[in-house]
Amino acid sequence: MKIKKDNLSPKEKKNAYISIFILVLIIIAFFVYKKEHSDYREKLLSENTELTSGKIIGNSTYKTTHNYVEYEVNGKKFETRRSSSRIFNIREIYEIKYSKSNPEISEVDYTKPIIFDKNKFETINGIITKTYENDRLSVLSFSYKYRNEKYERDVILEKIGGLKKGNQIRILVKRNNPKISYLEK
Repeated sequence: MKIKKDNLSPKEKKNAYISIFILVLIIIAFFVYKKEHSDYREKLLSENTELTSGKIIGNSTYKTTHNYVEYEVNGKKFETRRSSSRIFNIREIYEIKYSKSNPEISEVDYTKPIIFDKNKFETINGIITKTYENDRLSVLSFSYKYRNEKYERDVILEKIGGLKKGNQIRILVKRNNPKISYLEK
């Protein structure tokens, strides 16, 4: 088999090599920027932070799972759209850690739901249907029946501990939106 000779002139070859070189530089610059931004974000969230509450205002499963969380700092509203392992219910409220020097940089802690008025919740029994745990994530799935409707829920925990499939647990169910429920602490 004979390899065909290319039909590019020396000037065209030079332009092709320059184009490839520029494309490689752009790709490298993108990854360097992304790494630097991630390091900057981690640095800001590791020092001089404050806690607030954030409400889930929307979510998306296009390409990856995102929850849109809105929070307020010093009267100014911010929104974060970080990817998440689960979709959470709209109007759920979670703890948010944000940078005091740049409040746009934040992190939602899905292991810490916030309940402002416990009277809006009812305590009932649920059954654990599944547990999942690895070094980064612990997810507890449970089912429950509320007002003759059956519901299923996943919650993210810091640790599963002794909770096992089939165990009965006490949960808090929001009266006006029974899809929202949490483990009773």
